[in-house]
Amino acid sequence: MFALPGIATLLLDSCASLPSTKVEPDYTKKTCTVSIDKFISSKLVLLRIKNFEFDFIIIKKSETEFKTLELKCSHEDQPLTMSNKYIHCSSHGSIFDFEGNPIKEPANRSLKSLKTDFASTHLTIHLP
Repeated sequence: MFALPGIATLLLDSCASLPSTKVEPDYTKKTCTVSIDKFISSKLVLLRIKNFEFDFIIIKKSETEFKTLELKCSHEDQPLTMSNKYIHCSSHGSIFDFEGNPIKEPANRSLKSLKTDFASTHLTIHLP
């Protein structure tokens, strides 16, 4: 099940469509692959992985450095939404920066970050 209410809020907050991609995981390697082309118009890409309950956000930090965060609140496992400045939990008011660090309670743990490897044409994201 996907966190659809979070996606709707995300789109309303940003007033523009966020690039997104749906991928099939490679269960034998425990990875998924995302094309670098998804980052042509944005530094943020919403990632939906088949059979995962929550969405992920991939953040382009530089031309060769990317960070992938699970959009699941570390406080009580609720879906997260985003604005152009923060990631937030509409259930209890927690706010996170784009490094995944909590900056407003009740959450006091960072968001789950997935190892993300850069290659010239794609990203490989290592799944939990």
